[in-house]
Amino acid sequence: MKHYPALAILTIHLLIFYIVNQFLNPHPDMLDHWVWSRFLSLSYYEHPPMIAWLIRGITLIGGQTETALEVGSQLVTLFIIVLVYAGTFRLYGRDAALITLLILCGMPYFTLGSIFLHITQPFLIFWTQALFLLVRYHRHPETKWLLLIGVAAGFGALSKYIMLLFYIGLFLHLLIYRNTRRELLNPWLYFAGIVSLLIFVPVIIWNAQHDWISFRWQLEKGTSGADFGQNTLAFTVGHLFLFSPLWAMLGITGIWWLRDRLREANHAESVIAVVSIFPLLFFTLMSLKGTISDPHWANLAYLGFAILLGNEMLYQLKKNVVYVYLSAGIVLNVLLIGLVLLQTLNPVIDWMPYELKNYQYLRDNGVAETTLTKLKNHDVRVHSSEKYLKHLREVLSAEEFRSHAELIRKTAMDVSADRLTRVLDWDITGKQLNNLLEQNGIPQISYVVTREYQLSSALSFYLTNRPWPHSIEKPERNLWSPIEQVKQNQAIFVCELQECWDAREDFYDRFRMPLNYLGEIETRRGNRLIRILQIYALST
Repeated sequence: MKHYPALAILTIHLLIFYIVNQFLNPHPDMLDHWVWSRFLSLSYYEHPPMIAWLIRGITLIGGQTETALEVGSQLVTLFIIVLVYAGTFRLYGRDAALITLLILCGMPYFTLGSIFLHITQPFLIFWTQALFLLVRYHRHPETKWLLLIGVAAGFGALSKYIMLLFYIGLFLHLLIYRNTRRELLNPWLYFAGIVSLLIFVPVIIWNAQHDWISFRWQLEKGTSGADFGQNTLAFTVGHLFLFSPLWAMLGITGIWWLRDRLREANHAESVIAVVSIFPLLFFTLMSLKGTISDPHWANLAYLGFAILLGNEMLYQLKKNVVYVYLSAGIVLNVLLIGLVLLQTLNPVIDWMPYELKNYQYLRDNGVAETTLTKLKNHDVRVHSSEKYLKHLREVLSAEEFRSHAELIRKTAMDVSADRLTRVLDWDITGKQLNNLLEQNGIPQISYVVTREYQLSSALSFYLTNRPWPHSIEKPERNLWSPIEQVKQNQAIFVCELQECWDAREDFYDRFRMPLNYLGEIETRRGNRLIRILQIYALST
């Protein structure tokens, strides 16, 4: 069977990352979307509803478990890869499709990234369908392809707002080529847009009922909040490593290889290149001023690179050179993934930041005011435990260091700044918190309140009765936990030790009610501190 090699590659992919999943917990952002799936809505504060609908379907089939979320994530990513393989196979044949498949398996985003279920995955399904339908339309201009594009783009918009970039790329492609500009007068093109808009109606209705909050938030995020150029370097370096510098270099080379075919509008290469590369240029420009520039937004360009390279490498390179590049891509990917997993599970580099903020905690634990004054007068932010302990030796007396250094170091440790700890030991933290609540005689709570929504979402998943999360940082998100209901029911407030003093101030500003301290939990892996949380009960 001609597809056996592809099936073998996909099977190996699934098995490898199923095994990887056994060492990690779902990311808090993924669990935040799981919360959405428990409260089905026409849309949500930050994003359209497709991810919530998808997770609801996955958990209906597999149950409210880690395994269901993890396997569901991998299957969705595999489905994206299969769609790309099938589209490339239809365009260029099996050999080109296999090369494209191996290129995707040489990118960390489509391999290690398969363990996370996020809003981009369903979006990529519909983007990929729309892209190949557009290629087909330019080859065989029939109305049905435009209508199907409208359907795919509509569901893509229900997944992520940037599906709008597909239509912009489509029109840009028509404008670039003189012999296709007449298509701008094709009424069916605009009817396809109407089809997309009709599918997108739930999001419009929801936003109309909520003061257009999602659209306003997206616009503010993309156009303000950072100094000019502040995020551009991080965005560029980030996507080079997320998708592999090798395939970035070869992708640019591939555009040069097929430059002759870019001159003709009806060539698949011109459609794929324009529609895929435009988002990369768009987000690079937006990173010059936007508050957030996430490297994974470059996924559309690298998807296009993979499709184009699958065919182009066959014609431009000798077969043994193709094998060398594919092997190098996969080996580089394995090395990058291996380094990330090693740093996650058993850190080689101590990059944990230390900055003392919670002075009240030290005061409550018997640290003298004279010592606190020294610490305030020599406030620093450094990375690594060794550097921070060196700083304390310089600031404190020998007796103060001996008595308080470890307590001060623990208090200053910005554990949440290490993004890799966000996928570790939430199940253990959940058990510790369940035990603490039982010890305090409140095993059943209705709400868990935190400053950041990711923390409350993660705790919600691992607590026994799955309480609803409530975010102080973004109150607009709390569709499922109105503040008055939180106040009237059994609830807890949780904060990370380093930020706890400031977080409590934010709680008081919002809730205007007292807290009762229940205790502290430390989640450790040997001597390594994964997270340290303080727990309070809301006084009803």
